[in-house]
Amino acid sequence: MDRFVSIIIPAYQQEQRIGRCIESILASTYRNYEVIVVNDGSTDRTEEIVRQFIEKTKEKAGPVIELINISHGGPACARNAGLQLAKGQFIGFMDADDMLHPQMIERLAESLLKGNDLAACGRQICDKNGNPAHWQYPLKRQYRQCPETALELVMWEQILMSVCPVLFRREKILDRQGCLLVEFPEELAEFEDFVFICRYLSRCDGWMEVIPFYGVFYCKHAGSLTSQTRTVDELCQAMNWILQTGEQAGNGKLTAHQLQYAFRFMAFWYEEALRCKKADFSPDCESWKICMEELERYADLFMASPKTAGYQKAAMWVVRKAPELGRLLAKTVGRVILPG
Repeated sequence: MDRFVSIIIPAYQQEQRIGRCIESILASTYRNYEVIVVNDGSTDRTEEIVRQFIEKTKEKAGPVIELINISHGGPACARNAGLQLAKGQFIGFMDADDMLHPQMIERLAESLLKGNDLAACGRQICDKNGNPAHWQYPLKRQYRQCPETALELVMWEQILMSVCPVLFRREKILDRQGCLLVEFPEELAEFEDFVFICRYLSRCDGWMEVIPFYGVFYCKHAGSLTSQTRTVDELCQAMNWILQTGEQAGNGKLTAHQLQYAFRFMAFWYEEALRCKKADFSPDCESWKICMEELERYADLFMASPKTAGYQKAAMWVVRKAPELGRLLAKTVGRVILPG
């Protein structure tokens, strides 16, 4: 029997793209679902466009579309608000500027119906108009036991940095009274998806399945949150959530969270070396000092780990021992040499 699925969409100033997103969901081969749009304080026509879709689906007796209006608080706050209203046994999320493959809900729901705790697929990178550009990463079918080996895959191999290509089980997120057992950290400016997935997996004891299928069309554009620059303080705040989750779930045996911590600050260093003038990012700058201090917490582990690729170790060595060479490489070759 088909399980009822809730798809939650946070939307802020998305009058140009929210319609495209909803249409892609309405084209799904899986029909037993609801769409919950959380209007995150938009002042444009986002609400009006969603209400038009609500009326159209009522006329055609299609899937239910719900609209919630909240004060602007960011995507984490909007997703938490949507979770409070979700009725589905399975729960998924979409970003308002992305699109869904018609088969995605069906294929992920089939995985959960087999008993898996989490089902995931991949994202196809698109331009702002939705035209495919390239795959985000190669995918193969994988099964991982929760929580430890699943967290190894997510935290270090970074299979899932977004909640959009994922379907979750309701009972792992909400208790019977509707209270949140797992929520998006609203104080984070970035990586709140990553934190949510890690915290969800830490509550699971079954299996996670990765399906070799690209079910989300990820349409990056100039105004998207992922295109905005983060500060080193924001990165510290986000990655400390990952550390806490890893320590609690791994019983001292998990290292993926520590490797990811070192990797993220190394990546931040290269990004800042590429973006900034030397005067704005140098050993005299506070952001440089914080970055290097946090990077060094697990740099030795990073260099000694068999899970770390040779090119990643070389990139780390350059940051620690020859930063001027790293700055030169970042400025001349750019993102070709950035780790990731």
